[in-house]
Amino acid sequence: MKIRFLISAMEDMRSIKAYIARDNPEAAVRMIKRIKAAVKHLGEFPNSGRIIPESNIPQLREIIVSNYRIMYQVSESAINVFAVYEGHRLHSL
Repeated sequence: MKIRFLISAMEDMRSIKAYIARDNPEAAVRMIKRIKAAVKHLGEFPNSGRIIPESNIPQLREIIVSNYRIMYQVSESAINVFAVYEGHRLHSL
């Protein structure tokens, strides 16, 4: 299944990388790689993430990597990653 990172998710990841890189550039690169690897896994198992509790819509799902929530929408032809942010932050859908 095709995986797409929406602009909002790409901006989230750039912010995450920049924030971590202030203290440890290598750790920043590792975290982005971990996020991308977890998303790649969704290509084979798109429904492996849990339904986003705030939405209760089966097509809106999330996976957790470290303390980051990766939110995505499953359609028949693609997985659209629309947000990546720290789990303690509130996010409106």
